Amino acid sequence: MQKIGNCLLVFIIFFAQYIIAAPSVAIEINPQQFGLGDQIQISLVIQSDSDLEVEEPQFPATEGLQMVQAINSGQSSSTRMNFINGKSEFSKTVSQQYDFIMQVTKAGLITIPSFQLKVNGQTLQTAPQKMNALKTAQNSAGARQRPQGRGGFPDPFADDEDDVFSQLMKQRQRMMEEMQKQLGRGGQALPPGFGQNGFSADPIPSRKLDVNTKEAFIIYLDVDKKEVYEGEQITANWYIYTRGNLETVDRAKFPDLKGFWKEIIEEIPGLQFTEEDVNGVRFRKAMLASHALFPIKPGTAVIDEFKIKGKVRLPTQFGWGQLAEYTKSSKRTPITVLPLPTEGKPLSFSGAVGQFQIQTQIEGLQFPTNQPFSIKIRFEGSGNAKLIELPPIQWPEGLEVYDTKSESKFFKDGQSYKEFEVLLVPKKVGEVKLPAIHFSYFDPQSKQYVTKSTEEMNLKIIQGSATPQNVLAAASGDKNGAMPAVVENLTIMSWPSAFSWQAVRIPLIVGLILFGLLAQLIQFILQYRTIDQKPQLKKRVDVKIQQIKDSLKKQELRKVGAESVNLIYLILSEMSQNKSSAHEWSELIHHVSQNYRDKYEKDMHQLFDYFQTVGFAPNEFQQKLIQQKSLEQSVSELSELTAKIVAELPNQ
Repeated sequence: MQKIGNCLLVFIIFFAQYIIAAPSVAIEINPQQFGLGDQIQISLVIQSDSDLEVEEPQFPATEGLQMVQAINSGQSSSTRMNFINGKSEFSKTVSQQYDFIMQVTKAGLITIPSFQLKVNGQTLQTAPQKMNALKTAQNSAGARQRPQGRGGFPDPFADDEDDVFSQLMKQRQRMMEEMQKQLGRGGQALPPGFGQNGFSADPIPSRKLDVNTKEAFIIYLDVDKKEVYEGEQITANWYIYTRGNLETVDRAKFPDLKGFWKEIIEEIPGLQFTEEDVNGVRFRKAMLASHALFPIKPGTAVIDEFKIKGKVRLPTQFGWGQLAEYTKSSKRTPITVLPLPTEGKPLSFSGAVGQFQIQTQIEGLQFPTNQPFSIKIRFEGSGNAKLIELPPIQWPEGLEVYDTKSESKFFKDGQSYKEFEVLLVPKKVGEVKLPAIHFSYFDPQSKQYVTKSTEEMNLKIIQGSATPQNVLAAASGDKNGAMPAVVENLTIMSWPSAFSWQAVRIPLIVGLILFGLLAQLIQFILQYRTIDQKPQLKKRVDVKIQQIKDSLKKQELRKVGAESVNLIYLILSEMSQNKSSAHEWSELIHHVSQNYRDKYEKDMHQLFDYFQTVGFAPNEFQQKLIQQKSLEQSVSELSELTAKIVAELPNQ
């Protein structure tokens, strides 16, 4: 039985990976409220956990909408760092976005038919979209609105398509990308000084580097600065230079990057070569990776080596030589990290280094008692906004904080944001003044601290129902306990006019039988996995807890934080039955049953944020957090929480 179960388990896992990794597509519409004559942006967003190959989608003919412009916004990827047994691993999410700028040509109900698009060889189909266009223009007499980011704020990272300079830069970028593709095809470079059609190409760039140009290939680290303040961004790009034909490349060792908080700007799925003269010698060059690094303490931080194993054919007088294998590494690069100045440091400073803005948003100025409403507080700018914590806020009497959520993202251009959503429940009728929120950061360019503040807001609280209503709905994202009425995602299904049960009777019966067999097979696999693997979970958790406690005794605080984050991911993956921690927190928690989420999500999220900060935040920010809540207490809470969850999981 065990052999049969193993075979079935391997088959199910092999088959399920294609289901789990299937790409998804979503439609976004901005703005959601518009009228006749307005321009709106309709975006197709395709996501996958692997590389995407998408055929250019066509906007379906839609009565009431006229195409103004179609934009391929390109691919982007986000990654998450996970520590397992002291080593870092990364998971990746790849996104491809297509934007369509449409002119609204009629008022009333507008229905966008389904999009049909091919992604990685599969055909995906969206649900029809229904929208309501008002009779009068809502957005500056029909002018196209700037694309919005999450939470309804204008997206500060979106390009202005009306800017002629931006269009020229994009056109130049597309030309450069096409040239790079041509140079990289077949692993062969073009003859020096000639383009694809024999015309003179742009001059080959040249630079002086401290490298040995006689090597078969070189791994070179290029950093934009070698002296920074604690928490200031360093952009690190790793390149490979080769004099011959590089036929195979294996990543033998990726830098550990201890002493840095890391955000991945770009991981290159395939090498794209261009030509460059290095110390007078012609090389072919390609980027391996690009990361944003933030040193976590003053002193000297070292970017360790990136090791590559590759097979190369070098040119000789009589053609190409034999294939030879080499292993090369980038040089270890020390970075001088300056401490943040103590002079002029405001009390509201929490560790943010860069240049940031703070914004608040609230939907309305009048609310009934016992009805929840939310205020969004968003920090954005250049630097690592993920380190920003919500400043202390003295909420006025009569307002109770029900829940606080946050989300953050780091972008390729070094911009980032962190947004907090605070759910408030008013208890008293009358005038309420929301206080100004003060936020301070250190600007490394001006070498001084900067404080930004929001405006005070006056709210009016009127009499509402006697008991709180729709609090759970609001906490999950629906502010009024009802679905939005402007944009509906509907899938319309109807029977064919000439429907015959006889035609589908046999296929339906066969399908039901196969479904029943598949259900029994899945049940068997789940039972087998429970019997075979669940008892090992407690042992793995106990070992991990002991490692954390040993690191705590040795005062290895960074290791305590990293191992605790790893443990939380392990538990979360078991709760979600995912059996893999190579996903973002938000992805894993989405698959956890509501029963477990109600009991444990809040405590797990608080511990996750705490230990992530202990493991990877700058020293000053780390120490402030440990002063607020002791590390010993948090480790004890983590131990108790994981023991409770393990005991409650089936067959423990």
